[in-house]
Amino acid sequence: MDGNVSDIQNADPNTELHIINDKKALENIAAIVFISLLMIVGIPGNITALLVYLRKFKPSTYRTFVVCLAVLDLAACCISMPFILALLRYPVLFLHDEVCKLFRLLSYIPCVSSVFILITIAVERYRKICAPHGTQMSDRMAKHICIMDILIACCLSSPAAVIYGKRSLEIEIDNINGSSCSVSDDMVNTKYPEYFNFANGFVLTASIIALSIIYSLIGKKIVCMRKTGLGTNQLQSGQSYTVSTLTTGIDNIQVEVNKREEYLDRGKTEFIPVELDTITKYNKRHAKTIRTTRVIFTVTAVFVCSFLPYLAFSIIAALGFEKVLLQNISFAGTVTYKLFKHIFFISNATNPIIYGFCDRKFMDEICRLYKNICGLFLSRK
Repeated sequence: MDGNVSDIQNADPNTELHIINDKKALENIAAIVFISLLMIVGIPGNITALLVYLRKFKPSTYRTFVVCLAVLDLAACCISMPFILALLRYPVLFLHDEVCKLFRLLSYIPCVSSVFILITIAVERYRKICAPHGTQMSDRMAKHICIMDILIACCLSSPAAVIYGKRSLEIEIDNINGSSCSVSDDMVNTKYPEYFNFANGFVLTASIIALSIIYSLIGKKIVCMRKTGLGTNQLQSGQSYTVSTLTTGIDNIQVEVNKREEYLDRGKTEFIPVELDTITKYNKRHAKTIRTTRVIFTVTAVFVCSFLPYLAFSIIAALGFEKVLLQNISFAGTVTYKLFKHIFFISNATNPIIYGFCDRKFMDEICRLYKNICGLFLSRK
C-alpha cells in the first residue's frame, strides 16, 4: 500500500495529467464523432451550395440569403467545429491563451450572424407573401443588410475575446494542475461572463419567438390564399379579373400553364386571353415565392430545433446545476449530455441537404455538376 502511494507521488505530473485528460476526453467521444461527421458532410456540402447558387442561379434576394448562410455555415464547419474538437479532445490540456480567445470569438460570429440573417429573411418573406403590393427588398438591399447583420454580430460577439481564455484547473491528484479554454482566470470571479451569457441567451430566445410569430403569419396567409383562390385584387398589375377556377396555390399552377401552352401550340398567340396570360405570369412568380419560402422555413426550423437543447443546457449551467447533474449520472449519461450540448452544429451541415430536397433546381444543378466532374475524371483516364 505504501509503495503504491509512493509511486503516485513520484509519478511524472505530465504523464498523470495526460491520463486524466484521456479519461475526460472519453466522455466526449460521442460529441467528437458527431462533430467530425458533420464536418465531413458540411464542408463539401456548403462548398457545393456556393458553387451552384453563384454560378447557376440568377441574382435575387433568395440567392443572396442562401449564399450568405452557406458562407457562415462553411466558416462554422472549417473554424468552429475543429476548434470545439480540440477542446473536447484536450479538456484539461489546452495551453494557448491567445488561440483560445481568437477561436472563441470566431465561433460566436457565424452563430450570431445566422440568427440575424434568418430574421432578415423572415421579414423579407413576410413582405413578399403578406404584403405583395408594398415596397419589397431588392437584391442590393439584401446584400447590404446581410453585411450589416454580420457587423452587428461581430460587435455583440467581441466580448468573447476578453471573457474567454486560459483557465487553470485543479486536478484531484495533488500537485497537478491542468488548463482549459473557458472563462479566463481574470474573469472567473467577475459578473461579466454572466452578463455576456445572459445577453446571448436573450438574443437567441427573442429571435426564436420572433421567427415563430413571423412564420406563423406567413403560414396563415398561405393557407388562406389556398382556400380563397386568386381573388380580384391579388394581381400585381393592378387589373381586376374574376377567374374562380384558377388558384394561386403552388400545386395548382400547372392549370394556368397548360391552358397558355394550349394556345401557343395552336399558333394563336394573339388569342391568348389577357387575364389568363397575366394570371399565369403572376402565379408562376407567386408559386416560386412560396417554394423558396418553404426552403427558408425548413432551414429556420432546423436551426431553431437544434438550438433549443443548447438553450436548455445553458440555463442549467447558469443556475449552477450542471456540476451536480454530471456528478449524479452514469458514464453513458455524461456522454449523452456532452453530445446534446453540441447538437446545434447540425444546422451548419444539413442546410445543403435541405436545399437539395426542397429546391428541385438546386438538386438538378448538383447532379449536372457532379456528372460533369465524373465525366472529366473518367476522360483523363
